[in-house]
Amino acid sequence: MLNNLKRLNYSRRFGVTQRGLRLLGTGLSLAAASTILIVFFQSACVLKKSKVSVESSPPVRLVFLPFNTPAGNKDLRWTAMAVPILMAQISKRAPALDPVPLWQVMPAAIESAGNSRSFTEESAAYVANWIVAKWSVMGELTPAKNGVSLMVDFIPAKSNLVAFRYTKTGSLDSVGPNLRIACEQFLRYLVAKPLEARSEKLQNLTSLRKLAETLDREYGWSVETEPGKAQEAVSSLVRTDERLAHFLFSPTLYSVLGPVK
Repeated sequence: MLNNLKRLNYSRRFGVTQRGLRLLGTGLSLAAASTILIVFFQSACVLKKSKVSVESSPPVRLVFLPFNTPAGNKDLRWTAMAVPILMAQISKRAPALDPVPLWQVMPAAIESAGNSRSFTEESAAYVANWIVAKWSVMGELTPAKNGVSLMVDFIPAKSNLVAFRYTKTGSLDSVGPNLRIACEQFLRYLVAKPLEARSEKLQNLTSLRKLAETLDREYGWSVETEPGKAQEAVSSLVRTDERLAHFLFSPTLYSVLGPVK
């Protein structure tokens, strides 16, 4: 009762009625609700802006290296140069990736691999740093009971990033689809845009043997180097896949390529 008397005296003194008090309480509730809504929409705008900045991030610069193969294994030796060709074809569907042309990579790759013509994590990272790329893609193909064992390593140039590995065993013709899966998983690892869906079918590894052997002679990976002597192969590739031709061969040695696009 004492409390009621106090409220009544307060109302009489300041001219505030019970109805006014109720309206005042309602007004305060509305003000609080408005404040909450403003904070919510401001947060939503911040999240939306953050999302846009992630999607508009520049492509990741990386290099594709020849794969390690067992020393003396002539059956798999050509695959060392065939894998970068396949990776280049797959990367055409990956707007989030910016692969460095192979003809720019090979001088540093040969120096880093040495006479063993094989890469370690350290030597792969060295090539990425030399080319000013963020990642190197190296790997290994070894004989297995049911075909070949494939290992793909995405090696960061900087030690503050963590490497990513994909492994799979299957036939030689399964290497292409497995490389695509490895690339898809790497893009998810980067939280980047996925591969674009396209109608053209990815070539299988064995169909690239002749081109891979031409690259081997061009850069002297496992045979004596013969740079600038693949005019016929380059001209043929320009007609079928000009973008790949520019990726694999130097325009300074092959005038048919014209200026780099």
